[in-house]
Amino acid sequence: MRHAEEDLPPSSLRGRLCEVFFSALTTEMIDALMRRLGDKAELDDPIFGAASGLDPLRARLAEWSSFISDRDGQYDRTVTLVGGDRDVTEGKIEMRDRALPIALLMELRKEREVALRVYCGTSALGVPAKGPTVVGAVATAVPSFTADLLAALGKRDAVGAAACFEEDSSVRDALGAEHDRDAAARLLTKSMVVHGVADNGQSCAVEVAFGDSNRMGLLVLQRGDSGLVRSLRIYSEV
Repeated sequence: MRHAEEDLPPSSLRGRLCEVFFSALTTEMIDALMRRLGDKAELDDPIFGAASGLDPLRARLAEWSSFISDRDGQYDRTVTLVGGDRDVTEGKIEMRDRALPIALLMELRKEREVALRVYCGTSALGVPAKGPTVVGAVATAVPSFTADLLAALGKRDAVGAAACFEEDSSVRDALGAEHDRDAAARLLTKSMVVHGVADNGQSCAVEVAFGDSNRMGLLVLQRGDSGLVRSLRIYSEV
């Protein structure tokens, strides 16, 4: 049973934690954000890596705040997917020279603990991806429209993967470039094992481990009226 957001410690930051996280970093509200996170929170991201505990977390939030500020970044939140034990907020950071798609996943655990994982591409920033690293057991309950695509990709079946999409569908890569449905098989070439799912019936976010690495990625799929994939947004470079 998931914890209600109302059960988390009070803070001047209102709204779901995954929705206010980056907004707090861009408005210098680190103290308020720390109160929301508490002393048991974990943060793992592809740019700086993992941090947990009060002092490491505060230092990590300061690093993120400086990272965004140094690039004149502005955060734009687009949509939030509320799942069973995890929520995902999608958005982008508008910087001087580029817009970077970014997603924040919040996993709710026991005793009000939260684990936050940031997903974004890093190659355009000249940074080798550090995380997030694999957590949790393999997930078995995956919506059929998502499972069908993952199965086709796992078999290296480009035709079968394209057939999982509606005709006028789209694929967006981790750096924000838009592609047609045939791109899924070209962009996702490594084997993927699902370790987490957030699904609301229309959208599904899956955390996957790529190949034999210890690094996870995030895919967000939108289900069309036909039952096929209408859009795929990739938040990690393979």
